[in-house]
Amino acid sequence: MRRKYYIFILLAVMAFVTTGCDKWDCNGDLDGMWQLTEWRDKDNVVKATKQDMIFYSFQLQMASFRKKKGEPNYIRSLMKASPEEIIIYDPFEYVGNGHDAVQPMSVLSGFGVPADGIFRVQVLTGSNMVLRTTEEDVLTFRKY
Repeated sequence: MRRKYYIFILLAVMAFVTTGCDKWDCNGDLDGMWQLTEWRDKDNVVKATKQDMIFYSFQLQMASFRKKKGEPNYIRSLMKASPEEIIIYDPFEYVGNGHDAVQPMSVLSGFGVPADGIFRVQVLTGSNMVLRTTEEDVLTFRKY
């Protein structure tokens, strides 16, 4: 009798373990950390390079933006991704005491995110990404 009890417990634990976490990467090659290597506007003027230390990170339905220079230096946002486009919306910042505050889209302009938050995916592989904005800016990234 005792053996049946242990087998039942073991099977129950295995069932919980195999179904307990469904937070798998869902964005394919997009998921992960990216460094901006070049940002050019529609007139082909360079607006930022890798020396500006601008980083994007994508996981599940969230994106985060970080840079070593200037303010703000870390912003998170919600996002929707498909093979053709990435839509960034509702940027937010941590304001203390366990609270976040939604910010206007303009806080992401220094990271290369357009006001409408829409990027068209030109190239996306496991190591390179090229995004184009509706204003015709082109952002080139490397995965790290």
